[in-house]
Amino acid sequence: MVYQSGQQKQTKALNVSALQELANTIQSQYFFYEEKELDSEKLLDAAMRGMITKLEDPYAQYFTEEEYQELLSNNAGNYVGLGITIMAPDDTGTMVQSVYTGAPADLAGIRKGDILTLVNGKATAGKTLDEVITYFSDDSTVPDEIVYLRDGVLTTVSVLRAEIHIIRVSSTILDGDIGYLRITEFNGSVAEDFSNAVDAFLEQGVQKMIIDLRDNPGGGLTEVLDVAYTMIPEDEVIVSIRSKNGDEDVYRSKGGDKISMQMVVLVNGNSASASELLTGALKDYGLATIVGTQTFGKGIVQSYFHLSGENGWAKMTTDAYYTPNDVCIQGVGITPDIVMDLPEELKNLSIDLIDPAQDTQLQAAIRVFGLQANAPATAIR
Repeated sequence: MVYQSGQQKQTKALNVSALQELANTIQSQYFFYEEKELDSEKLLDAAMRGMITKLEDPYAQYFTEEEYQELLSNNAGNYVGLGITIMAPDDTGTMVQSVYTGAPADLAGIRKGDILTLVNGKATAGKTLDEVITYFSDDSTVPDEIVYLRDGVLTTVSVLRAEIHIIRVSSTILDGDIGYLRITEFNGSVAEDFSNAVDAFLEQGVQKMIIDLRDNPGGGLTEVLDVAYTMIPEDEVIVSIRSKNGDEDVYRSKGGDKISMQMVVLVNGNSASASELLTGALKDYGLATIVGTQTFGKGIVQSYFHLSGENGWAKMTTDAYYTPNDVCIQGVGITPDIVMDLPEELKNLSIDLIDPAQDTQLQAAIRVFGLQANAPATAIR
């Protein structure tokens, strides 16, 4: 989970004179036995990244200004591409994990579960995911020639990149009266998409809702709070964030329109950060039954710091967060009310590729509603 920050109190100034001395020595003394120019920008970039690496913080990262702007664009859900996500290749090829509705790949007929065997004439079987990514064109005027396998039949399509807006909320109705809503990440327009999906449920008389946060790695604090406001009673604590110097920010629900349904939340070991924040709040207030397996256990927060001039941005861990019951789940995670695992043969599959009838966690969530009192749900919008 991340949020923006401008400055932070400095405990002790670092003596960086040795770094400057090294830079000066390189510039004045290094012998270029090959004809090339010294790139001072690359030296500075390497020094920045090296300093961040030495924090031994797996979430810390240095961004150039260009990289940071690209990050903002990706988090907003906007990028130029085909509109698919793919999995690491096997001996046949790389499987399509998801396809964004209306994206070029969708319009070309590619569907989740298809196996891409050739991308621009290059075989994907046995390659690494990073290698396959390089096979795709990065020129929006040059289409990708893709061969995919479905039900034993090979099909060739030509797909031209276009601007994509990622929708991180998908929804459907199960068993006639259960709203199923999957959130893949708390970024971009997730709060608006969540609200629109709930409105659609209410218009169809849905009184029960499953919120699927499995494999949700987290996202932004603002975005998850905007979703939580629709479920947590007004003025109740959603989360408390405490910094190394003892400062504490308490975030309370703003109230307003409220969802009041029978709710189940699905989680697993890849549900982390912001998804754990929402799960923890709903569990502490008894607003939802939690089903699945122990969550990841990321109870820390990262902040972004803008470096002066054009020197980029640094992200690092700055705080820990606590659920309404004053619990920090860092390294521990959240234990579901009903512990249910997937069958062994399905554990390595994307949630999007699992047949609902074989999804033991989803089926356990559906059964919860049969155990709850059949009290009518209400909703004020």
